Amino acid sequence: MTFMITKDGPAPQLGPEIDRLNGLVHALEDIRRGRHPGGDTLAACPKLQHWEVIQRPDPSLTGIMFNHPRIGDGRPGLTTGLWVLAPSLGYARTLSRFYALGKPAAGSGYDAR
Repeated sequence: MTFMITKDGPAPQLGPEIDRLNGLVHALEDIRRGRHPGGDTLAACPKLQHWEVIQRPDPSLTGIMFNHPRIGDGRPGLTTGLWVLAPSLGYARTLSRFYALGKPAAGSGYDAR
């Protein structure tokens, strides 16, 4: 994401992106320490069915969304940049949030859990 800064002084428009990045850093720190999201966390996350990794130019996931805050259930969607993919643990972490992973897309090269 690029922000255009046109004048000297505070740039409050950076606040939401800083919050999002801080959330990602916190999640990455937890994963590094072996604290992966548990069942309760994943149950509250959007779920991707028939997912696969794509390049946008950064790796992302695409699939059928469920429980996403802005994409209707059963509709195709595309995530923000992919930071952690843990199919055997049933989750992915993108820039914005965790995703619970359902079945991967046929032919994606990822085995179903």
